Amino acid sequence: MKQLLAIAFYTFREAVRNKVLYSILFFAIALILLATALGAGSLRQDTRVLMNIGLFAIALFSDLIAIFLGVTMVFQELERKTIYNLLSKPIARHAYFFGKYLGLSAVLSVQLVMMSITLLSVVLLRGDPISATLIQALWLIQVEALIVGAIALFFSSFSTPYVSGFLTLGLWLVGRLLQELQVYLPQMDPGPGRALLRFVTWVCPDLSLFGLTTQLSAHITVPMAYIGEATTYGLAYAALFLAAGMFIFRRRDFI
Repeated sequence: MKQLLAIAFYTFREAVRNKVLYSILFFAIALILLATALGAGSLRQDTRVLMNIGLFAIALFSDLIAIFLGVTMVFQELERKTIYNLLSKPIARHAYFFGKYLGLSAVLSVQLVMMSITLLSVVLLRGDPISATLIQALWLIQVEALIVGAIALFFSSFSTPYVSGFLTLGLWLVGRLLQELQVYLPQMDPGPGRALLRFVTWVCPDLSLFGLTTQLSAHITVPMAYIGEATTYGLAYAALFLAAGMFIFRRRDFI
């Protein structure tokens, strides 16, 4: 357990030092603040515009950070050859891989808190109430980011950052459009393309379940049962991709 936490802390520390991470985080916060100005220019829709753009920015940049860190953290250690020193010690490969994910999860949690504080502060300064649906929406954004991070780390267990990033972005896009694709799928002509799309939609998580922008704009109360089911669904998918990544990483030849 101490070794697992040490790897997670080391991963967190290395990610925090990454200048690209700060650039993405700064841009996300700037976009949230920009939403305030855009909302002020809309007719009686300022709160709605602020919420929509704010949640969109937090979700988008959380996923981008998850992808960037997930596909690069293992590869960077391979380039620096520090991974050989770590794996030469009495620590299992799957523990190392899981420790990386814990460190990634810690980074995602910290950046989500920072962006959420920015959004909530703007809401409070405007005199608007903070609804339970807004807090639920922020929580589900975190769950979605954990899934995306697990997918990125899974692909990084056997591929390069560019290929891993491309594949993760592809699954992320499919996950966002999954419900639309499932409606379109029966209209496609039988063939390899339809079979491939059917397989992708079968294995890909439905990321649209984690967006509550519509409910928040319409002031619809979201039952906690739904939040619990969506959280369980998301964490199960994250665990599945993480387990597959650990399985591949244990058998990977680094020579």
